[in-house]
Amino acid sequence: MSSKKSITAKTINDGWVEPKLKRIWNKNPNMLVPYYLMFSYLYYKDNTSLIDDTEYDLLCKTLLEKFDEVEHIHKHRIDKSSLTAGTGYDIMYNNRIVSAALKLKEEWKNA
Repeated sequence: MSSKKSITAKTINDGWVEPKLKRIWNKNPNMLVPYYLMFSYLYYKDNTSLIDDTEYDLLCKTLLEKFDEVEHIHKHRIDKSSLTAGTGYDIMYNNRIVSAALKLKEEWKNA
């Protein structure tokens, strides 16, 4: 019998589910960038949390660790000191990021 604990995250629907992000960024570390940007936008500009603080901190930590190998069109918008602090407060968002974040929010609401 395994003593492994399952990690859970509270979603926008207040249900507890297995984290979706960890699987995505484990398969493709480049996905850390858009999810960090979308979750940051939603939290700091839209007052919406799709994931809990622990999972957001893990996302920041993992992105910081893999930052030099990650490739993404919006990578230049990310400051390593913000990742170290576990924040995305000062990001300059463009329309593409905002639209993607709002679409992600709608998809999670309807999931």
